[in-house]
Amino acid sequence: MHTSTRLAAGDFHYYRHTDTGTAAAPFADFCPAYHPQDRIGVVSPWLETGVAGASYALLALTTAFYDQQRATARAFFDYPQHFAIVGASAPDRVASAQGSLPSDTPGLWDAWSWLDVWPASQWVTAPPTATALLERVFATQINRLFWPHNLWPGADEPPLPSYVGKLLRARLKTVYLYGASPDAPGHARFDLCAAPAAQTLLQESLAQLPGAQADAAPVATSQVYAMVGMEMFLRKLGAYNAE
Repeated sequence: MHTSTRLAAGDFHYYRHTDTGTAAAPFADFCPAYHPQDRIGVVSPWLETGVAGASYALLALTTAFYDQQRATARAFFDYPQHFAIVGASAPDRVASAQGSLPSDTPGLWDAWSWLDVWPASQWVTAPPTATALLERVFATQINRLFWPHNLWPGADEPPLPSYVGKLLRARLKTVYLYGASPDAPGHARFDLCAAPAAQTLLQESLAQLPGAQADAAPVATSQVYAMVGMEMFLRKLGAYNAE
């Protein structure tokens, strides 16, 4: 819950790309119909992927959650329902840029908990394939999803049962591709710019990752997200057919 004392809504600014240019946008454009009980899922094929690529959105949504808690003017102890859904090469191992790591590696999840994805029940694993990770999204009952822009099923991945796609279509509020190019066609594209306080939190989070370098380069000041159509996303994953 330490981010609640370090960040405010003003630490995040949203800019939407359109055919005529880029314009400032409110939080409600980036995150329509936000509710503090939203179940946010960040799919991360490797342990590090989502920390590096989706962290500013995660921190912005965490701040929105704490803003609503603070608005009650009562003391509170609570965490948002945010989940890291991470690839695992085996039931007792986690996929990482450092190789396959035992799930009981000390400090393995510290980078995610630094982003207030906590407690340990919020750290979920699945085989590091698009289909298996999407099935875990379904099982975790995520309704707002952050998905790597380049993660799509291989030719040998079996399709999910048809009901999975139908229920996901009914339950998901928004899907964002993170790490996307600002000029990717056909999407609502946003730059999420972070103030120094959020940049520092990301730098501290990255420093918790296994094998992190003490002299790592400064983090980017912004990240790009593409909000995509539900049916297009699920069809591309082989999880939904409107017919």
